[in-house]
Amino acid sequence: MTLIFLGWAVWAICNWNTISIVQKLVMGAYFLITLHEYEEALGGGLVKIFCGVQGIDPNTLPPGESHIAPATYITVLFSLSLLFPDILWLVFPIFILGIFEGLIHTMGIFIFKLGKPSPGWYTAIVMLGFSIWSIVVINQNIDYAPIQWLWTALYYIGSFLLLEVWFQHLLGSNIQRFAKAMRSHMIKNVLKR
Repeated sequence: MTLIFLGWAVWAICNWNTISIVQKLVMGAYFLITLHEYEEALGGGLVKIFCGVQGIDPNTLPPGESHIAPATYITVLFSLSLLFPDILWLVFPIFILGIFEGLIHTMGIFIFKLGKPSPGWYTAIVMLGFSIWSIVVINQNIDYAPIQWLWTALYYIGSFLLLEVWFQHLLGSNIQRFAKAMRSHMIKNVLKR
């Protein structure tokens, strides 16, 4: 993932005066999510937390295996938006992902009673702010049909569900088990305060 990002970064720097504002914003988000992946990896990330909720020992996972699905998802999502910056339903999911990451990491502090920022929280908060700002910039500078948001929602939800199915499979779990474990955790630890 990092090498592909670096390739795109070199391309963007060499073509900075000719690439569109959308591509510049996408590159900013790509840089932040790459940093985010490293921040999560250093602290164990949500993988460690999600494994704990499901009773999976994260130490039994082959090194780097749980990172394959998110790295592929991020690479495809960002590459498509850089290749096709005029198709905004391919672009907006990047910024939706940035907002989602900021919200999920903040909620994780409370849901999992961490008492401190979750691994990846700092970059997730920066991504949240950058993503909101990017959507505002696009709305102010580019005319597009509102139907783009419907295609954005369908593309984001569909691709994120595929990511989650693959991710849970790599953890040795599945969506049903994950949903059941999260529901049980929420009832036991969050709702019964």
